[in-house]
Amino acid sequence: MTDVKDLMTVGPVTLDPEAKIEEAWKLMHREYVRHVPVCKGDYLVGLVTQRDLLVNAQNTSLLSLPVAEIMVFDVQTVDKDQPAAFAAQRMIDEKISCLPVVENGDLIGIVTDSDFLNLVIKMLSS
Repeated sequence: MTDVKDLMTVGPVTLDPEAKIEEAWKLMHREYVRHVPVCKGDYLVGLVTQRDLLVNAQNTSLLSLPVAEIMVFDVQTVDKDQPAAFAAQRMIDEKISCLPVVENGDLIGIVTDSDFLNLVIKMLSS
C-alpha cells in the first residue's frame, strides 16, 4: 500500500506570513509550484495558492501586502503515515489540490494533485 510519505515532496518551499504577495508570486514562478505553505519557523500557519494570487494580484497595489492578508488559515493537512488513497479522497471531497503534510503542527512535506497523477502514470506504465 502506498502512503502519503511515499508521494510527498519533502521540505517544500515556504514563506513567512510577513512575506509580500509579490514575493510569493515570484517564488511560485521561479520554483514552478502552485502551492506555498506559510510557516512561522517550521510551524504551518497558512497556505497561499496560485489561485489566491491570481485573484488578488490583479490589483497591483496589493502586491506589497503580506501574504497573511490573502492566505488560507484553516488549512487541511494530512499525516505522512496515512494511506495515499485517504489523502486523494480527501482532496476530492474538499475540492483542493494539495495537502500539507504535518507532524506535531510542523510542516514536513506536501502532497499535490500532480503527485497523484505521477503515481497513476507509473501504475499505468507497469
